[in-house]
Amino acid sequence: MSKAFKTISRAALLIGLSLAAAVSARAQTLEAKLRIVGTDAFVEGRMLDGTSAQNVTNFSFLKSYAGFDALGARLSGVELRDENDRPIAVKKLVDGEYLAEKPFRSWRYKITLDASKTPSAAAHVSSLAGDRGILMTADLLPEFAEKTTARLALELPPEWRAATLEKNAGENVFEIANLEKAVIYVGAKLRETEIATAGNARIRLVAAGEWQVTGDEAARMTREIAGFYEKMFGGRSFDAALVFLGKFPPGVKTGRWEAETRGASVTILSSEMDFITQSVQRLHEQLRHEIFHLWFPNGVALAGSYDWFYEGFALYASLRAAVAMNRIRFDDFLDTLGRAHSVDQFQTQRLPLVEAAKNRWNGANTQVYARGMLVAFLIDVALLGKSKGKTALADLLGEIYRKYRVSTVRPDGSAAILGEFAAHQELRTIVEKYVKGAADIAWQTDLEPAGIESKTENFTTKLTVKADLNGRQKDLLDKLGYNNWRKISESSK
Repeated sequence: MSKAFKTISRAALLIGLSLAAAVSARAQTLEAKLRIVGTDAFVEGRMLDGTSAQNVTNFSFLKSYAGFDALGARLSGVELRDENDRPIAVKKLVDGEYLAEKPFRSWRYKITLDASKTPSAAAHVSSLAGDRGILMTADLLPEFAEKTTARLALELPPEWRAATLEKNAGENVFEIANLEKAVIYVGAKLRETEIATAGNARIRLVAAGEWQVTGDEAARMTREIAGFYEKMFGGRSFDAALVFLGKFPPGVKTGRWEAETRGASVTILSSEMDFITQSVQRLHEQLRHEIFHLWFPNGVALAGSYDWFYEGFALYASLRAAVAMNRIRFDDFLDTLGRAHSVDQFQTQRLPLVEAAKNRWNGANTQVYARGMLVAFLIDVALLGKSKGKTALADLLGEIYRKYRVSTVRPDGSAAILGEFAAHQELRTIVEKYVKGAADIAWQTDLEPAGIESKTENFTTKLTVKADLNGRQKDLLDKLGYNNWRKISESSK
């Protein structure tokens, strides 16, 4: 056994991990200690409830997530012990799956979290890189058949600290209520700013490393975007959230980024842009997209996989927000939609959007994002056209959010969203052709009410506003943000 994997006595576990066991023992299922050494994490843990150890012989871990299928291969040195602290023979079935000779009570193992090996995975699964790390309990701790809570103690390198939304139970000790959603950010030079939104929600902005964008600028962006969505959805979706900004390991190309919003924890990993203006614009884009997810899907009580809806619609909502906040021009708005249309047209085996989402992590991710954004745009135009500018997609999203925010049951997300769309006759053809069906998006007729033309040259779609517009088209374009620059310019005089 490696010297780095020192034995932790049961007494040490009880002292370090059970600071309030007398108060919360009933709520705890397991306790664990995680020690970081380089890019490795050494984990020791045990079940607190003796009855939960009965007949448990499978020792399993998350094996695949977000298209990354080798999570189990990160594990090594697995040891299991019974309730009397005696070693138990254990057999490895496959990576991340072990079978004990008899029921076990405690365990230890090493898990390698080197972010440099798979940088694209670093925002989605636990990773360690240089002087910072991201710990996600869903892939760090073993899985059990019953819902599990945990008390997790961290042993960090000197000068490191932890930032998380989880309940603090002592120095670097946390009570984890939901292992699937818990995220803990660790590092040596974490800089934290606390932000209050217009709706009195609290956001902690945590940055690791040096960035071209200042902390004050990042805080202003976060506050502005959260406030925009609070107004759009009719309220806040969280009391407290945490946004983490971290850099990719060295060697990752300029401009690349990955992000995930898990629970109320937003993780953004990025490489710098060449110029500060580009970095500012890119961060605003990242925040617009990820903060949207605090409302959809994380703020509603919907079940199942319906990312065909919330990923593409997040892109479109982010785009509309960028125009409204004067971050991009209307021409940029149209250019982005044109590029998405080009991507969709380029698909050789186009699938219905609902079906493509099922294969999202097996090569259909680009199609889900591009086609989803186009569907959102067409729905926006259809709603505005039918209502004479009184109802936009943002209004419908707000209605859906408020309807499903609190629910005693969790209906299927796809069925619920499709049902809401079906209630609007003007959306039925769009849904049948492009969401349930795989029809080519021949959208010139759909764009006519907005006075927008679509032309394709050299396999590239170009959207432009018509030279001659009638009154209805002018009004609809105004609702889409066509005149936003002019309004801001006039208000600043």
